[in-house]
Amino acid sequence: MLALTGGALLSFYDHLSGETMGLGRANKGLATPVSLLVLLSSFTILTMATYYSAMSSLNTKAGRLSYAAAKQDMLTLDDSIVSIAWSPGSATIQSFQGHGGGFKAKPHLRRLLINLTLGSSQDTIFNSSIGCVEYEMPSTDMSEAGLFLSGDERTIINKSYAKISQMYITNDEDIQEIYLGYRPLAASFVDTSDSNATNIMRIHIVNLNSSRGLIYQGSFRIKVHCVNVTLATRNYNLPYKISTAVVKATIDGNEGIIYLPISGNGGYTIVKTEILICNIRLEEVNG
Repeated sequence: MLALTGGALLSFYDHLSGETMGLGRANKGLATPVSLLVLLSSFTILTMATYYSAMSSLNTKAGRLSYAAAKQDMLTLDDSIVSIAWSPGSATIQSFQGHGGGFKAKPHLRRLLINLTLGSSQDTIFNSSIGCVEYEMPSTDMSEAGLFLSGDERTIINKSYAKISQMYITNDEDIQEIYLGYRPLAASFVDTSDSNATNIMRIHIVNLNSSRGLIYQGSFRIKVHCVNVTLATRNYNLPYKISTAVVKATIDGNEGIIYLPISGNGGYTIVKTEILICNIRLEEVNG
């Protein structure tokens, strides 16, 4: 073997150390721009993620605000209809701000059938469409299908403090809509103005089927007009005494039953039904 002198060995180590340090400096010089590139890429990704997250949050909030505003428009329409009901000739103008996707008045839908049972006697006292309104909701992350905004699921009521409107949210092919219709209100009392006490059974119906078949998009205005109030009566002279009248209302297949007190005189019972129909027309506003 070739022996190295001390000076030669020292010179060899110096040379080797110089090459190692040179390689380290080269690697360090290469690592600096790579590190900066990684940092810039990470910062860009973080910035974009923050931006899209902020935009998504803003869009979600905007969608919820439009959704809430659309509900308020329909609640205001319901208030407008109820406020002029039973006042023939009265009218009001309702404005929609265009938060929903579409408004439709459907006068030929929402069929109401009312059957009356008095002891062994049965009769159909009303059978007609009474109309409804549908309003498409704006897109939102909220799902409220089945939620009642006004009224409840009962198809007929017998308490004056209960709301006659039925407004709830439906879901049709992932599109939420507000559905608005009206249900009958029934009450009974005894009229003793003549010698024969007569049971008066009165049923109030708000009817939208004289409306126009309106279809709107965006912002619009409609006129809510109480056209008239009509009265239809029927008399029943029953040769037996009963204490309860059974009234069954069916709206588009959904049934509800209420029981009204009836007073008999001796061996007979006199009942008079009065069906009051408030005809509300939803019209286009000209000009």
